[in-house]
Amino acid sequence: MLFFYLALAFLLFFLQNMLPLPSQMRLDLLTLLMVFVSLRASFIVSVTMALILGTAMDCYGMAPLGLQAGMLLLAVLGVGILRRHLNFLYFFPQIVGVAAITIVQALAMALLLHLLMPVPVIYPAVVRQGLLQIGITALSAPIVLALFSGLEKLWRRWFFIKT
Repeated sequence: MLFFYLALAFLLFFLQNMLPLPSQMRLDLLTLLMVFVSLRASFIVSVTMALILGTAMDCYGMAPLGLQAGMLLLAVLGVGILRRHLNFLYFFPQIVGVAAITIVQALAMALLLHLLMPVPVIYPAVVRQGLLQIGITALSAPIVLALFSGLEKLWRRWFFIKT
């Protein structure tokens, strides 16, 4: 299943970062993928995926090297912690869990960028855009996670993988 996770990760990376999308509202698809992988796969596979995908995002983006990889590792850690308290099989816990993870990611990224950049990077427009992205990502989490689950079932049927 590692090959499925990698193929889906790089497809989502391409869709999120390289295709020109008309909307200002963007889903954080890679964080949702890391939530999905962390719920389905082992901890080692989740951390490996976060490091591979985060390094690809760091090489593509303009943020300091290691920032995106750290944010995806925060998602893996967040799922590990929240899994004890929330049942991710239902809609509401999925929304709450993804919202908590993305809020922690946004706060950590804002803090790190504030410490690393010589000029201020937190403006009201950036905060508004971040809150909009967090809200859209959290509210669409059940749909996207169900889509990932359906794609995984198709993959298993296509390649005759037994569960």
